[in-house]
Formats: sequence, C-alpha cells, structure tokens
Amino acid sequence: MIQPNQVYGILGGVAALASAAVWALGSILFRKIGEEVTPFGMNLCKGIIGLFYLSVVIILSGFQTVSTSTFLLLGASGILGITLGDTLFFKALIYLGPRLTVLLETMGSVFTVILAVVFLRERFSLVVWCGLFLTVTGVTWVLWDGSEIKKADKNWHNGIKYALLSALCMSLGIIFAKKVIESTSALQANFIRFLGGTIGIITWGLITKNFRSSLQPFTNPRLLKFTLLTVFVVIFGGFWLFLVALKYVDASIATILNSTTPLFILPMAVVFLKEKISFQAVIGAIIAVCGVILIFLK
Repeated sequence: MIQPNQVYGILGGVAALASAAVWALGSILFRKIGEEVTPFGMNLCKGIIGLFYLSVVIILSGFQTVSTSTFLLLGASGILGITLGDTLFFKALIYLGPRLTVLLETMGSVFTVILAVVFLRERFSLVVWCGLFLTVTGVTWVLWDGSEIKKADKNWHNGIKYALLSALCMSLGIIFAKKVIESTSALQANFIRFLGGTIGIITWGLITKNFRSSLQPFTNPRLLKFTLLTVFVVIFGGFWLFLVALKYVDASIATILNSTTPLFILPMAVVFLKEKISFQAVIGAIIAVCGVILIFLK
C-alpha cells in the first residue's frame, strides 16, 4: 500500500519535471515576444499580468496571514529572482536564444556550491565537485561548438554575461524562498514573490522613467494576447509547479528534476523554432544536466 509520504513525493517529483518542461516552452514563447519588446518591457508586463492572475486566484481561495519574516523573505526572493533574475534572463534570450540561455542557467547549481564554500564554510564530497566539473564542462563544450555560436547574436558574449548573472540571482532567490516555503501554501508564496518582484520592477521603471515607453508595444492587441497566454503558462506552470515541488520534496530533489529544462528544450527547439541541433550540443546538455544531478545528490 502506498503511504501518504510516497504520494507527496511522487506529486513533488512530477511537479518539478512539469515545471522544467513549462520553463522550456516559456523560454521559446518569451523569445518570440522579445523580437518586439525590450527585456525590461517583457519583465514589466509579465509582472503586472502575472500579479493580476495570482490576485484573482488568491481572492477566490482566500489569503492566510503570514509572519513578517516570511513575507519579507519571500519578497526578497521575488526581487532577486524576478526583478533581477528574469530581466537578465530576458536580456540573455535576445542575444543567445532559448537553448543556450537555458543551458547556461544550469550554472546556478555551480554558484550555489561556490557560495556555500566561500560564505558558509561548507565542505562537499568528491561527488559534488565531480558534478560541478561536469556541469561546467558540458556548458563549455556547447559554447565552444562554432555552429551553436553562429546561431546567436554577434554580441553573444553579452548574452553569456547576462545568463550567468541571471543564474546567480535566481539561485539566491530560491534559497530565500526555501527557508519559508513550508510555512505557507505554494500559491500564496508565489503571490508574495511576484508581489515583491513586480514592485521592484515598477520601482525601477519609475526611477529610470522607462515605465510608459516599455509598455507601449503592448498596445498592439496581437502582442498583448500572446503575452497574456505566455504569462499564464509560465505563472501556473513554471513558478507555481516548482514551489509545489519544493513543498513536497527536498530542495535538492526538486532542483535536480527542475534542472532538466535543457533536455526538454532540445526537441521543442526542433519543433517550434525549426532549429538544427548539433550532436555536440545534445551531448553537452546531457553532460551539464548529469553534473547538476551529482551536485544535488550530496
């Protein structure tokens, strides 16, 4: 007989894998939007629309009181992961395209290990260091594939910079969220993160006076409808499902399964973007994902 804990474990695992697949699809959809909108504009519109979606659901389901510390940590997680991480991610998408950007996001696990060693004085096993080596090797191997770089923008080096900074911000955001996710529902945690992230985006837009001009392209009904659909898919797929996974399984397991996004995006790039993927790119992605798995098997 299957025990309740086993059911929750299966639910968390499925949620993490589904989140990975949705993130792969979302990266492709946002890349399409990025052909007409700036990265900041994409993140600003995504934040406003996403907050609206979540507000409706929260009103219907009810909002439970959370402690001040929980609210602040989730808000800070949103600023790191959404205000900064997503804006940088969208910038990288413009230069590198979905496949290379998503692959570089696997470096987030490498950053987590390094930060833990430097600031927390943690010690890791040989297996973890082998995983770190494999992840870096897989990513580097793909980037060294000349055919892959030729598909990217001529300023591809900027894309690599933005993708790595995005991975760092998102990694920090996940750590903040994990500290308090067990004390509230996945939906409510997602709402608070989005609230913090959207407030951060709006504040930055007002300070830089880019708020109105960034939203101007969305006066196009076609673009607005496409963005509404894309944000819906990402909000209730990528973000929410990963928080569900964090709630029911260990952060290491959830992160391992969620890190399979580079594998999901390979067939999607072939189907939706009509890309030709080199054998080296496939092997590199597999090596990088295997490295992430070893890191979180610590």
